[in-house]
Amino acid sequence: MVELADWHGLVSERTNDYDGLQLVAMVAPGSRSWASPFRVVANDRNGYFVKTLESCSRDWARGSLAVEYIVAQAGKLIGAPVCDTSLILIPEEFRGGEIRRGLPLVPGIAHASKALQHADERRDNLAYRNRDDNRVRHVGVYALYDWCWGSDAQWLHDVDNDQSIYSHDHGLYLPPNDGRIDSKFLQLSADEPNELPDSPAGLDGEAVEEVAEALEKIDRDALVNILCAVPASWPVTDEALATLGWFLEYRAPAVASRLRALV
Repeated sequence: MVELADWHGLVSERTNDYDGLQLVAMVAPGSRSWASPFRVVANDRNGYFVKTLESCSRDWARGSLAVEYIVAQAGKLIGAPVCDTSLILIPEEFRGGEIRRGLPLVPGIAHASKALQHADERRDNLAYRNRDDNRVRHVGVYALYDWCWGSDAQWLHDVDNDQSIYSHDHGLYLPPNDGRIDSKFLQLSADEPNELPDSPAGLDGEAVEEVAEALEKIDRDALVNILCAVPASWPVTDEALATLGWFLEYRAPAVASRLRALV
């Protein structure tokens, strides 16, 4: 059994390093939503939806950028169908550009989610289970939602690939589901299920076992690497990130058991 004390001091020496992705062109402004994602082109010539600290609608919820980044990166560890995400640099030359009307852009490190060319967004129940490989992909959705204490569920369907599903927009995942990473709520919620209420009928049984095994084999070092990559300029403490690391490692085996019970 992993103890919270096992994570003491594991998250430290955070920097503002990133993988070289930079904004090169603004394409479309954001809306007046929770985090006002706006469309850009980056230096890899791909389109992205970007969220910045300034685009968050409430100052105290700026931690949602860290939530977005961590949940998507954790999803990759278990093979969940998350969009490709990355840290992205907003260069000085874009200072003063508009995120949306009346909200200026500030240079710094932001969060980018790679855009699908043609996407259909849904916010209700999981759909198209019999299309593409969604019987497999839905398994990762159930696992990620429970493991990372999902809320405000949102799905993208790739229209160009037979409605293949992606889980996205994770800024309100993790307790208390308001954009913060709060050590108290993480500890209080660690043993509580947070299962997606959709019917599991038709899920791929082999995929259930594969994702459950991935959860049971979660590597602490992999989690540490994700958490230490959260930019130092983002308003979340090392201590809160360490508690989150413990939460994910501690919680994973029980989520694996609940996942197996779906079939």
